[in-house]
Amino acid sequence: MTPEKFMAHAIEIGRAGLRTKDARPFAAVVVRQGKIVGEGRSQQKTLLDPTAHGEIVAIRDACRRLGTTDLSGCELYTTCEPCLLCVSAIWWAKISKMYYAHTQEDCERIGFSTKALVDEVRRPPASRKLPSERICVAEAEMLFQEWAASPNFEP
Repeated sequence: MTPEKFMAHAIEIGRAGLRTKDARPFAAVVVRQGKIVGEGRSQQKTLLDPTAHGEIVAIRDACRRLGTTDLSGCELYTTCEPCLLCVSAIWWAKISKMYYAHTQEDCERIGFSTKALVDEVRRPPASRKLPSERICVAEAEMLFQEWAASPNFEP
């Protein structure tokens, strides 16, 4: 299959999502060696999970199917340029390439924007809207030292 066919499949999943409780067009497929190994659509309301974005659901599906958290060599096809949460998941999963259709600017044109999130993440923790305070630093340092010394340590 071609990249356009994989994207067409993601778009069809997104279209099907419009007829659900979630009613969002965000969907993605993960492809490895020309075969779909994961797919998903936004399901925050259905799953009662604010992190259940299309890309996240597709990555979780691919990881389960492949039995790994390392999706190196995989491609992600998504109906829209990912938000910061999804970019992070793509990075952690080590996806090798991403294809996307709509941009964040396209979303903004119809009134759906993640600009406030981007602005918030760029601020230092003490300047964010969510009150936060650093505590138990020494105890946490001991935890990190234990982790670094453990036989299963992988940075």
